[in-house]
Amino acid sequence: MKIGLVGFPQSGKTTLFNLLTGSGHEDMPGAAEVHLGSAVVPDKRLDFLADLYKPRRSVPAQIQFKDIPGVSAEASAAFAARMLEEVRSSDLLVQVVRAFREEEVEAALGEPDPYRDLVEFRNELLLADMDFVEKRLTRLREARKIKGETARQIALLERILEGLEEEKSPGSLGFSDEEAALLAGQSFLSDKPWLAVLNVGEEFLGGEEYPGRDRAIAYAREQQIPLLEICARIEREISLLPPEEQAAFMADYGLTERGIDRLARKAYQCLGLISFFTVGEDEVRAWTVSQGTPVRKAAGKIHSDMERGFIRAEVFPFHDLERLGTPLKVKEAGLMRLEGKDYIVQDGDIIHIRFNV
Repeated sequence: MKIGLVGFPQSGKTTLFNLLTGSGHEDMPGAAEVHLGSAVVPDKRLDFLADLYKPRRSVPAQIQFKDIPGVSAEASAAFAARMLEEVRSSDLLVQVVRAFREEEVEAALGEPDPYRDLVEFRNELLLADMDFVEKRLTRLREARKIKGETARQIALLERILEGLEEEKSPGSLGFSDEEAALLAGQSFLSDKPWLAVLNVGEEFLGGEEYPGRDRAIAYAREQQIPLLEICARIEREISLLPPEEQAAFMADYGLTERGIDRLARKAYQCLGLISFFTVGEDEVRAWTVSQGTPVRKAAGKIHSDMERGFIRAEVFPFHDLERLGTPLKVKEAGLMRLEGKDYIVQDGDIIHIRFNV
C-alpha cells in the first residue's frame, strides 16, 4: 500500500510526512524531491499478542508514504507531468489542507481556506482526467479504420468526458462488464480513494472553530471524503520527546490518540484492508490483506510455498483469545477451527497454515 501525501504548497505536507515516518526533511517551498518513507501501523492487538507469546521479534504492518511536492503555476510541464504520475501510482491520496494561521505563509498565500483547497484539488483531479481522456480520444480517432472495439472505446470515452465536464468522476457513471473490460488498465485520478487531513494550528486543537471549518466539513461530507483534523507541527514536536513524556504532553493538548493511529485506521477503511496475525515463539506478525481475501491467497503473503502447498488453516479470532487469555482455553472452548482454501479471512484472525510442498 502506497499513500501519496498531496496538497498545495506550504500546507504542511512534509511536516506530516516527518510525523508519520520519523523522517527529518525540511519543509522547503518549491521543493522538487519526492520523499519516501514507511510508518508502522499501530495495533494494540499486536502488542497483546507479543506480551502473551514473548516472541524473539514482533513485526507490525507498515504503510508506505510518498511526500509529493505541490505543483505551482511556475513549474515546468515536465515536472508537473512527473508529479502527476506520482499521484497516479498512489493507492490512496491524502490531501493535506492548510487550516492553520501563520503570518509568513498568509503574507504569501492569503488566509487559510480549507473549503477552497478541497474544491480546487477535486477540480484539478477532474481536469487531469479530462486531459487524459481527450488525448486518448485523439489517438483513437486518428486510426485508419474506426470499427469494432475502437468504435466502442470512443463512444465510452466520449461518455466519460461528458461526465467529467459535469464534474462526475468516471466511477460514478456505472459501467457494464463489457465497458469495464474496455477500460482495463486505465486509471482515473478522480476515482482514487481520497482522504483529507485538515492541518490545524495549535490554537484550534480540540475542535475549536477556525476560518472555513464548517464549510469544509460539510463539503467533505457531501463528497464522501473521509476527513481528519491534525496539528502536524505539535504532534511532530511531541513525537520527538522521550516516550515516557509523550502521554503527558498529549493530555495537555487534549489529544487522546496520535495522528498516525487515526490516519492508519482511516487509510485501512478507505482501501478496504484488514489485518490477520501469525504467532509463535520466534515471531508475532501482522499481515495486511484486502477484505474478502481467501485464506489460501492470504497464505501466499506469508510465503509462496504456503499458498502452493496449502492443506488447511487453523484459525481463531483475536477477540476470543483476548477474552479467554490463552490459546489452550480457546481450543477447549471449541473456538479453534480448521478452514479450507475458500475461507474468507476476517479482521483479527490468528492463522496457522498447514501446507506441504
